[in-house]
Amino acid sequence: MPRILITGASRGLGRELARAFNGYQWTLFLLVRSSDAKEELLKEFPKASILISDVRSPEHELRVKGFLGDLSIDVVINNAGSGSKGSSLDSATTEQISSAFETNCLGVFSTVKGAHTALCKSNNALVVNISSRRGSMSMQASGAAQGSGCSYSYRIGKAAQNMLTLCLADDLEADGIRVAAIHPGRLLTKMAPKDAHMTPEKSAELISELIVNKKIENRDYLCMESGSLPW
Repeated sequence: MPRILITGASRGLGRELARAFNGYQWTLFLLVRSSDAKEELLKEFPKASILISDVRSPEHELRVKGFLGDLSIDVVINNAGSGSKGSSLDSATTEQISSAFETNCLGVFSTVKGAHTALCKSNNALVVNISSRRGSMSMQASGAAQGSGCSYSYRIGKAAQNMLTLCLADDLEADGIRVAAIHPGRLLTKMAPKDAHMTPEKSAELISELIVNKKIENRDYLCMESGSLPW
């Protein structure tokens, strides 16, 4: 069966993605940040392989590489993400922006780098970075985020992640690895925007269908509501 690695798998969209791919009988490799989260996941997914690692850790890349060992991995979903308050120059801080950048961009970089050898062993490898409409430079330039209350840190972190997605798409294409970004929709989570309306379960269903049916191309920036987004 295909193998999938999902970061941020303990709750929200990550947990629902694990459920969706477990339903397809895929082999799960899940990343969480605590032993409590690992124990909770093992109750639901007793056959899953679970790694405790913070994507911001300097050791994260080597932990992922050791976790996967000599195996091949078919799909990596970089779901772990963060944001904070601070939607104006006065309320935003450098610490908030730095923390979001470390998680949303550097954490993705470390995860993909750690999984690179395993991805190269797959015949149809795919990296999916869970992005956001707020990472779109085109939408930001049009004023779409104005008055939304979305933080500087989240928008900057996701925009940086989008550039990383395109850098990886260029670099890994020769290895036969597709890299794409997905805006999962306006999700009803703890970090929900004002206009949230979609459940994480529904989003995971849509994302998993695209992946299982091989509907994602290199450099795609897809939206689970509108079909696609401008970079």
